[in-house]
Amino acid sequence: MSPTWQETARRARAVREACIPEEWILKNPIPDSVLNVMDVPRKSGIMNEWELSITEMDATELLELLGTGAIKSYDLTVAFCKRAAIAQQLLNCLTIIFFNEALERAKELDEIFSKTKKLVGPYHGLPFSIKDHFNIKDKVSSSGYVAWADEIATEDAALVGIIREAGAVLFCKTTNPQTLMHLETNSNIYGRTLNPYNRGLTSGGSSGGEAALVSFYGSPIGLGSDGGGSIRGPAANVGLVGLKQTSGRIPASGNTMPMNGCASFPVVVGPLCRSARDSEFFMKTIIGTSPWRKNPDVMPIPWDTFRVPKKLTIGIYSDDGIVRCHPPITAALKYVTELLRAESDIVIKEWKPYDHARGYDIIRKLYFQDGAADHYKMMEITGEPVLPLSAWVFKDSHTQRRTIEESWALNVERAKYRQEYLDYWNSNSDIDVILCPCGPSAAPRHDTARYWGYTAVFNCLDYPACAFPTGLTVSASDHPVDPSYIPRDNEFDAYNWSQYDPKAYEMAPIGLQLVGRQWECELVIKTVARIEKLLMNEKRGQKVTRKDS
Repeated sequence: MSPTWQETARRARAVREACIPEEWILKNPIPDSVLNVMDVPRKSGIMNEWELSITEMDATELLELLGTGAIKSYDLTVAFCKRAAIAQQLLNCLTIIFFNEALERAKELDEIFSKTKKLVGPYHGLPFSIKDHFNIKDKVSSSGYVAWADEIATEDAALVGIIREAGAVLFCKTTNPQTLMHLETNSNIYGRTLNPYNRGLTSGGSSGGEAALVSFYGSPIGLGSDGGGSIRGPAANVGLVGLKQTSGRIPASGNTMPMNGCASFPVVVGPLCRSARDSEFFMKTIIGTSPWRKNPDVMPIPWDTFRVPKKLTIGIYSDDGIVRCHPPITAALKYVTELLRAESDIVIKEWKPYDHARGYDIIRKLYFQDGAADHYKMMEITGEPVLPLSAWVFKDSHTQRRTIEESWALNVERAKYRQEYLDYWNSNSDIDVILCPCGPSAAPRHDTARYWGYTAVFNCLDYPACAFPTGLTVSASDHPVDPSYIPRDNEFDAYNWSQYDPKAYEMAPIGLQLVGRQWECELVIKTVARIEKLLMNEKRGQKVTRKDS
C-alpha cells in the first residue's frame, strides 16, 4: 500500500531535520508571537562573534578575503551552516541539507589553495544556496510537490554546474511553493516559509526560501528563478537585491518543474544577494564562461556590452493604472526619487506605463494554457490538497485549456504588445531606465499575494528588472491608511487596499524595482549600484546637495 501524502511529507521533513546537528538546535524555542527574529543568532549561543560578523558581509567582500587566504572556506562554511540551521528552525526555508558534504568540499578547496596558492575559480570557497527546483546531482528536487519527494536528479542544472566549477560550495537547497506559481512560498511537503523581519508576513515566492535564508545571513548568495516576479518579489520583501535578466543571457535549463518545455513565457534564473556588486559579479562570472558554447538557448552577448550614459535619464511611475500601491511604497519611491533628483548627472522624468493592464492580461493567459492540468496531475498522484493560492490562481478566468490555434494567437498578441511598448519607449527615447514599485505592498500577509502586475508585465516584455532595498521599513505611525481612497473597479485594487493595516506590516522592508530595455542588464544593475550608494550615503548622514552642471 502506498503511503499517504501526509506520511510522505512527514518523512521528507524528518530527513531534513535529522541533518541539523544537535549542537545547532536552539535551546529555547522562539514563540510564534515573536515576529522579528533577526537577532536570534546573536543571542542563541550557537555562533561566536567572528562567525556572526563574517556571515553579515556580502559575497564580494568574502571572496576578497578567500582570495587572499585571510579566511578559510571551511571556517566560513561552518559559520553559514550554523546560521542556515538557525534559519530553518525559525523560518522553515530549507528543503535538502548537506552540510557535511559542503564541509568536505570546503576542506578540499582550502587544501588546493594551500598547496598551489591558486583559486579553483571566481567563486572559490564561497557557500552558495540553491532553490529547490534546480537540479543538483544526487539530490532530491521535489519542486514543491509531494509526488516528487524522492525525485533524485541525475545531473546538475546548467547553471548549478557552472557555479560548482567556479568553486562555489553548495550546502543546501531552499523552499519553493506548490506549483512554483505563487508570490508566497508554501507547500504540503515542507510547509510555509516566513519573513525574518516579520513572521506574520511572507518572504515571497517562488524563490521565498532563498529570500528568507539570504536576508537572515544564512547564505551569502542564492540562486532563484523568475517567471512572474519570483526573484524580485521575494527580494523586495526582505531587503535584498534580486535580478531578473532578459531570457537568454545565462542558461536556465536543467530544472525539475511542472509544465517543463512550456515556452510561452520566459522563466529566467538569477541571484538573490545583498548588494548590486554581488549581482554584477554573478553575471560577469556566468557570462564569462561563454555559456552559449554549451547551451543553445544562450545569446553570445559578453558582459559590459551596454554602458551607463554620462547623463542618465530615469523615468518614474508610482501607479501602474490597475492597483494603487500602499502608502509605504509610494513614500519610499518619493524618497529615492528625491535622492536621485539631487544628482547633477541624473535627470528625472515622469513615465506613464503603457497599457499595463493589457500586458498583464496577456501573460496571465499564457501561464496555464493547459488549464493547469499538469499541476492537477501532480497533486492527484498523492492526493495532496490544492493550497489556497494555487486554488485562487487556478480559478482565475485566464486559466483555460487552449487549442493550439488559441495559443498561437496569444503569442501574436504578446509580440504585438512588445513591439508597441518598444515603440512607446522609443518615443520617449531619452529615458534610459524606469524606477517603479516592485509590488503594490510591502511583504504581504500569508495567503494574500494575489496581484503580480508590477513584476509580471516585465516578464511579458522580457525586460531586465532588478529589485533593491530602500533601507526603509513600514511604520504604522509614518504610513497611515488613506480613508479617502476609492478603489478602482477591477478584481485587484479593492482587495489590495483592504489588506492594508500598517500595524500588520510593521518592520517590513520596502523594496523598489529598476527596469531597463530588453538585453540591457548591465545598465540596470549598474544604476542600482548607483542608487545603492546614494542610499548608503544618506544613511551615513552625508548631506546630498545638487551640484551645478
